[in-house]
Amino acid sequence: MTIETTQKLMEQLSLEFVLVDSSDPDSLVELLPVLKKIKKTYNSLSFNDKNFLKAIKKAIQIIKDIKDKKVSNIEKTYNSMSNLISEMESIMHSLINTDPDTDAQLKSDTKNNKTIEIENAKKCLDEFAKLVSQFCPGEIPDLGAMLNICDELSLKTKFIDSDILHEVVSGCKNYLETMTLENLEDTKPIEEGILLVRAFLNHAKTDEVFMFDTSDVMELLNKNCSTITNLVKEEQEDNPGETTDENIQVEKEPETPQKISDDDLEILSDFISEAGENLDSIEVSLIELENDPTDNEIINNIFRPFHTIKGVSGFLGLKKINTLAHATENLLDSARSGDFLINEHATDLILESVDTLKKLLQKVEEGMELGIRQDDREIDIDILEDKLKKLQISLSHPNKQPLGEILVEKGIATQETIDEALASQINNPDKKLGEILIRDKNIAPKEIASALRSQSPKKKKIATQVKVNTEKLDNLVDYAGELVIAQSMLRQSASKDPALQQSVAQFGQIVTSMQNLAMSMRMIPIKATFMKMIRLVRDLSQKSGKKVDLNMSGEETEIDRNVVDALYEPMVHMIRNSVDHGIESKQARIKNEKPETGNIALRAYHKGGNIMIEIEDDGKGLDKFSILEKAIDTNLIPKDAELTDEEIYNLIMEPGFSTAKEITDISGRGVGMDVVKGGIEKFRGQLSIDSFPGKGTKFTISLPLTLAIIDGMLVRVGKEKVIIPTTAIKRSFKPEKENCSTIKGKGEIIQERGSLIPLVRLKTLYGFDDDSRPPWESLVVVVESKNEQRGLIIDELLGKDEYVIKSLGANLENIDGFAGGAILSDGRVGLILDIHGLFELISQ
Repeated sequence: MTIETTQKLMEQLSLEFVLVDSSDPDSLVELLPVLKKIKKTYNSLSFNDKNFLKAIKKAIQIIKDIKDKKVSNIEKTYNSMSNLISEMESIMHSLINTDPDTDAQLKSDTKNNKTIEIENAKKCLDEFAKLVSQFCPGEIPDLGAMLNICDELSLKTKFIDSDILHEVVSGCKNYLETMTLENLEDTKPIEEGILLVRAFLNHAKTDEVFMFDTSDVMELLNKNCSTITNLVKEEQEDNPGETTDENIQVEKEPETPQKISDDDLEILSDFISEAGENLDSIEVSLIELENDPTDNEIINNIFRPFHTIKGVSGFLGLKKINTLAHATENLLDSARSGDFLINEHATDLILESVDTLKKLLQKVEEGMELGIRQDDREIDIDILEDKLKKLQISLSHPNKQPLGEILVEKGIATQETIDEALASQINNPDKKLGEILIRDKNIAPKEIASALRSQSPKKKKIATQVKVNTEKLDNLVDYAGELVIAQSMLRQSASKDPALQQSVAQFGQIVTSMQNLAMSMRMIPIKATFMKMIRLVRDLSQKSGKKVDLNMSGEETEIDRNVVDALYEPMVHMIRNSVDHGIESKQARIKNEKPETGNIALRAYHKGGNIMIEIEDDGKGLDKFSILEKAIDTNLIPKDAELTDEEIYNLIMEPGFSTAKEITDISGRGVGMDVVKGGIEKFRGQLSIDSFPGKGTKFTISLPLTLAIIDGMLVRVGKEKVIIPTTAIKRSFKPEKENCSTIKGKGEIIQERGSLIPLVRLKTLYGFDDDSRPPWESLVVVVESKNEQRGLIIDELLGKDEYVIKSLGANLENIDGFAGGAILSDGRVGLILDIHGLFELISQ
C-alpha cells in the first residue's frame, strides 16, 4: 500500500461526505466501507500517526452507533464526523510535507509519470462511472456534474496518443448534451463508452496497440437520440415481438476472472450480510405498505435500504446491484415525493427487484469463497430496469377519497349538504370543505376529524430491535439452565439446614428471574414469519388464477426463536395445499354460493404451555371417502378398517400419500404433509386436522413455547426416574381392583370416569425392571396426545419442577418415546418422555 492510495481514499471520503444528507443519519452509514479501507491502508504504511488512527476509529464508532440506533442528536453527530474528517485531512497533509520517509516514498511512487497519469485518468473515470450509475432521470444538476467530469476526463487522457480514445470521450460528452436537450434517460451508451475508455487505459500501461472494434459503441453514442426514440417506438408498435436495436446485446469475449483483494473481502462480507437483512426488511415493509399506501414512513423504510445498497455497491464496483437498486430507488423516491401511490403492480416489480438482488448477492458470496469476482452475466437486469423506469413514468398520483364522499358513506351528511358546501367553496376558495361545514354548523368538528382520520389512517410503527449475536444468546440461555440445575442441587443439599434454606430460597428467586429474562430474550414475535406467508399467498394466488385473501390474527404472539424457524416450512406446505387443493376455482365458488374470493385465516395464540397455530380455509374441505379409497388402493390400510374421521384425515400425512388427480407447480406430488408432520414432531409438537365438507379445513399446530426448558412431573418407575411433561398429564390416581381388566388383543385396560383407558407398563416397554405387580398396587398417570388417552403405570410421584432439556446425543437420539434428558437435583440423569412418540411406539 502507498501513501498515494491513502490520499485517494481520503479524497473519496471527503467527496462522499459532501453528498451526505445531514438530516438523515442512515446516509452516513455509506461512509463505513471507505473508512475501513483507509484504516487498512494507513496501518500498512511504514509510518503512521496515533492521532490519525484515533480519529478514524472514532469515525467508525460513530457509524456503528448509528447502525445500532444509539444516536439521538443527528446534527451533533454530523458535526462530529465533519470535524474528524477535517482532522484526518490535516494530519495527512502534515505527514506528506514534513516526514522525510513520506517524501521518499512519494518520490518513489512518481518515478513513472505515465503510470501516475493513467491512475489519475482512471480515478476521474471512476468518478464519471459513479455519477452515471447514480443518475436520476430528469435531474439537470446530475447531467451538469457528468458534463463537468467528462471535460476533466478529456484533459486527463490527452497524454495518450489515440484519436479513437479522444473520439470516444468526445462522443460521451455529445451524448450527455443531447440527453440534456431532449430529456433522455437512457445512459447505456455512456456506460458502454466508459467501459471502452477503461479498456484503453489498461492497454496504455502495457504500450500495446488497441485492436478491439469500437464501431458499435461509437454508433450508440453518435446516433441522433430523438430519431432513436421515434424509430424504436414505431418499430415496437409494428413488431411488438421483435427485438429493437437498443435491446441488442453485443456478445463479448469471456472476461478473465478478477481477483478479490484481501482488503475488499471483509467489506464485501459486511455488505452481503447487511444487504440481506435490508432486503428481508423491505419485504416486510412492503406488506405493511399494501395495507396503507399513503404512509410515507413505511415508504421511507423501504427507500432507505435500497439507497444504502445502491451507495455501497457503487463503491465496491458491483455494477448490476448498483444499477438495479438505483432504478428501484428512483421509483420509490417518486412515490415518497407524492407523485403516485404504490399500487399492486409497483409492489410486484419491487418484490421482483428484491429477488433479483438476492440472486446477485448470492453470486458475489460464491465469488468470495473462490476469491474472485463471479461472472453474473446470466442474471439479466435490463428488462426489469426498463420496467421500473416505464412504471415510474406511467404512474400518476391518484387523489384520496374526497372528504364529502366519506361523510356521505358514513351517514354523517347528506349529498345535498355536501353540494351546498361545495357551492359555497367556489366563492371562498381559501376555505376547506370541512371548515365550511363546521362554520355553517352542519357537522360537528368531532365528526369531521373522524372522517379525516379515515381519509389518512395512521399505522402503528414497528418497534426498533437490538441485534444480538445468536450464539451469545444461546450460550446465555444455556448458562441460565445450568444455574437452574445448580440451584436444584443446592436446595437438595440444604434441606436439613434452615438457615441455609433461606439463603437458597433467595438465590432461587434471583435464578428464576434471570432464567425468565434469558428466555424472554429468545422470544420473538411470530409476525415476521406470518408476513412471509402474505407474500406466499399473493404469489400462489397469481399462479393458480384464484382470488385468495389471507387474514391474520395474533401475529404479535411471542415464541422461541428456534421454534419460529421450525414453523416456517410446515406453514408453507399447508398454505400451498390450502390454495391449490382447498380453495375452489372461481366458477365452483360461485356455483356453491360462496364469495368469489377465497379466504385463508392464519392465527396464533398461547394455550397452556404451548403455542397454537391455526391455518383455516373456507374451501371445499377434505373428501374422506377419496382419502379412504386411496389408502385402500395403496395398501395403506385394510379394506375392513374402521377409522374415525380424525384417523382418516391423518392418513394424508403418510409419506407419498396424495389424492391429487394431477400434479401442478404448487402441489400434488405427495411430499408435503409427511414433511409437515416430521418437522413439527421433531420439535415435540403435534398437528391435528378438522375438516367440514363444503365449508373448509383447519390445521392446528401445537408446539412448546420454548425448546430449552420444560415443566415436568418427576416419577419413579422401578429404579429409574422419568419426567412426564405436565402439559400431557390429565390426572393421576391409584386404581381400584374392580376397575382393572384385560381384553383379548387389547391388553390391560382400566375403567375410569366412564371411559376405558389402555394401560402402559413403562418397565416392560423399556426393560427398566421386572413388572409383574397388578395395576391396583401401583399408581396410574393418565396422559393425552391428540385426543387419545393412555394410563402409564408408575411406582411413585416425586414432584413437579422445571427441567432444562439436554440432548441424548447421537447414539440415543433415535430412541422412540424420549424427547431428551435432564440433570436432576441429585446429579443423576432423568429421561423426558415424548408422549406422542410413546403412543406411536405402542401402536406399532
